[in-house]
Amino acid sequence: MAPRWLHGTRSRGARTEAWISLVNTHIDPLLVRQYLRANFFPGTPDGSPDRAAIDEALPKMEQHFAVLDRAVTKTGHLVGDTFTLADINLLPILYYMDKMPESSAMLRRHASLRSYFDRHMSRPSAKEATPPPFPGRQG
Repeated sequence: MAPRWLHGTRSRGARTEAWISLVNTHIDPLLVRQYLRANFFPGTPDGSPDRAAIDEALPKMEQHFAVLDRAVTKTGHLVGDTFTLADINLLPILYYMDKMPESSAMLRRHASLRSYFDRHMSRPSAKEATPPPFPGRQG
């Protein structure tokens, strides 16, 4: 469940700031700095993914995906019923999660989060900002 301070009578701006803080301090360090780093910059002798770091991250990632899934279930947004900076902050992380096998499977298992990601990535601004495909990888 999302922390209580993300609900209630706080203003939309405060809830947006709270989500940005949560993403930057909890979600990004695990999903990007541990999981993606272990895939793209593993530091292993042969350059293969760091399976130990990936396997350590996966259970915690599942918890984060579940929190995000619940957060977007009702309105399809992190805050209220409009697209905010909180959504803009999260979408690039989900974009890269969709590119890796374990995290892509997690995204598929969380239907509300998958729908949220697909809908917002279909925005013209998101399409224009999408990076080119990874070298040697699909999509």
